[in-house]
Amino acid sequence: MNSRVKDRHLKCALTLTSLLALALPLLSSATCTRPMERAFLLQDGLATDRRTHLTWIRCAIGMHWDTQRQQCIGRPTGLRQDQARKAATQAGPGWHVPTAYELSTLRVDSCVGPKIDAKVFPNVASSEFGEGANFWTSTEALPGTFYFVNFADGSVDFHSAGFFLSTILVRNAPGDR
Repeated sequence: MNSRVKDRHLKCALTLTSLLALALPLLSSATCTRPMERAFLLQDGLATDRRTHLTWIRCAIGMHWDTQRQQCIGRPTGLRQDQARKAATQAGPGWHVPTAYELSTLRVDSCVGPKIDAKVFPNVASSEFGEGANFWTSTEALPGTFYFVNFADGSVDFHSAGFFLSTILVRNAPGDR
């Protein structure tokens, strides 16, 4: 890719990021709404969204589902982007690090508490590594950087691929692969 094309891509990404930065304060001052009840089919450590048909592993990588307690236990593992992708491959066919769009479908606009359905995805707060409950997406923001969603406050930002963040995995419905 020549330098003109790279410069154009960089300017476009910076413009988009600037627009998002301007819009977020406006969105955060909106009236607080109660999250809509979403229909998830829950099967132990998996949750299938009946609207998007995506199936999610309910626990961050490093944690596991405890059927008796009906919650995630253990400690989430902070992973670099390449480690998150490798973990998805090791999880089995179809599992992947979610795109920014896929992960954003889990975000809820609640007044207090996590910005994700804590009944479906319990213990998200345990993914707090000092800067919020940040979860990787596979969507590249700028070369070498990827978006993440902070489920502590609902924000979206990006970080270098070598930064350590939490990851939950997703797969498409069997017919959508």
